[in-house]
Amino acid sequence: IHYNTFQFSTTYLGSFTPNKESVIASEAAGRVIQMNIQEGSFVNAGQVIAQLDTDILKNQLKIAESNMQLAEKTAQRMNAAAAGLTEVQVDNTNNQVNILKYQIEVLKKQISMATIKAPFSGIITAKFFEMGSLAGPGAQMAILTDISTLKLEVNVPEQDITKFKTGMKMNISTDVYPDHIFIGTVGIIASKADVTKNYTVKLIVPNSNSAYSLKAGMYGSVSLSNSSNKESFSIPRTALIGSNKEPQVYLIKDGIVTKQAIQIGESNENSLQVVSGLSENDIIATSGL
Repeated sequence: IHYNTFQFSTTYLGSFTPNKESVIASEAAGRVIQMNIQEGSFVNAGQVIAQLDTDILKNQLKIAESNMQLAEKTAQRMNAAAAGLTEVQVDNTNNQVNILKYQIEVLKKQISMATIKAPFSGIITAKFFEMGSLAGPGAQMAILTDISTLKLEVNVPEQDITKFKTGMKMNISTDVYPDHIFIGTVGIIASKADVTKNYTVKLIVPNSNSAYSLKAGMYGSVSLSNSSNKESFSIPRTALIGSNKEPQVYLIKDGIVTKQAIQIGESNENSLQVVSGLSENDIIATSGL
């Protein structure tokens, strides 16, 4: 055996999370009179998912608009005939016009809040209401999940975190599609370690290929190739005898075969790095014994 550059890769396992997920809540109170979604249905951004009853609010708006018309006419007459009127009377009339303007704005806002819309495109993963249900401010109506893009979250130990760079492309493997490689881009690298001294790295993974569609919660793994290059001995995996705890090889010297204890370092698919136990130009058996 001889010294050579031992190359290996480190694999990090993680799970896919949605690009975006939101609980859609009602901002207004009222009875559901229109339901446009079912659990599992796809909705576009801005699509109406539910409509609350607004009859009372609309009638209140009509009353306010009618009062507004009257108040504006009264203010015009009083401003035109200011003689004989006190300043307080004129100010009160103009103030009434302003109050009605604000009431109309509030009522229009309340009516618009009764129309519940999707904030972004995605899939309804949970629905908490039915036709005729009573909703109140803050009541949860549905959960909307966007998986058009996913995030693969992996935990990286301290000694490897500097090898990840924002924007770098990485190959991602999954158990569900073992013959397909996904491409992810490092988007977020945690600036603080968790209690186990690992850092969370989030890779952005497009999920638009219907033939290899991923779902949130699935597992994926990313490999960091050539994470370390070390000048050391390496032996084929077939040369190893014993166990990983007590690794040995057959050492051939002067025609005599003996068992030699070794210490193993890193490994890759075909080879093992030997940290100690062998010297340069040693001859070992790789098979046949």
